[in-house]
Amino acid sequence: MVSARSEEILKLLTVKNPMTIEELASRLSVSEVTVRRDLAELEEEGLVIRQRGRVSLPGLGIEPMFIQRQKKNAELKKRIARYAASQIADGEVIALDVGTTCAELARELLKRRNITVFTASFQVASILSRSSLSVYLIGGFLRKTEMSMVGPIATETINKFNFDRFYLGLSGISKQEGPTDYNLEDVEVKKAFIRRSKRVTALVDKTKFGHSGLVKVCELEEIHEIVTNRETAQEYPLEDLDYGGKITLV
Repeated sequence: MVSARSEEILKLLTVKNPMTIEELASRLSVSEVTVRRDLAELEEEGLVIRQRGRVSLPGLGIEPMFIQRQKKNAELKKRIARYAASQIADGEVIALDVGTTCAELARELLKRRNITVFTASFQVASILSRSSLSVYLIGGFLRKTEMSMVGPIATETINKFNFDRFYLGLSGISKQEGPTDYNLEDVEVKKAFIRRSKRVTALVDKTKFGHSGLVKVCELEEIHEIVTNRETAQEYPLEDLDYGGKITLV
């Protein structure tokens, strides 16, 4: 929960970005210690970036760290993951994307058997290493901030296989920009999985709607189903997406 003072910090940063801690303390009439405490909470939520006494809002090309995103809206992601896991049949070959919601889906699959999983995510592979499932970690260049495998080796490997389902993670989705994400290299891997999959399901919690990342992932029509939270319909006009596929609220 973001406090009233933290909301004021975010408003100030929309006017001037970046700002120093000294400037924020002066504008808010509080001590620098208090500002640092508020900023620590905002940074944990992935809402600001601190560096050398300055603070800024993340831009389209700035990706919050995995651990920050993992803590944010955890219950919303778990609900999405539980539904997604219930749709996977025994014997299927699936692909799991990078990201925190797909990591939650991996945890849901720990109890399952007779499913083959391909992923470019070290996080997902690490979770599933405790399962009885067949798990394939795609090779390639390690992108350390996301612990994901990217590059030509990754995409060429994906192109050798066919998948029943691909569970796609996104940083944003909107009518104007479509499905988007932060990093070009990760997006190339997502595109490869999309091309080789019979069914693409986007796992998108309510905070992603109406927002855009740096790179477009695909056309909305390439996604067969969008799974999101029931609260999304209360906060975002889903009909504005102009999406002809299935939207599942959980």
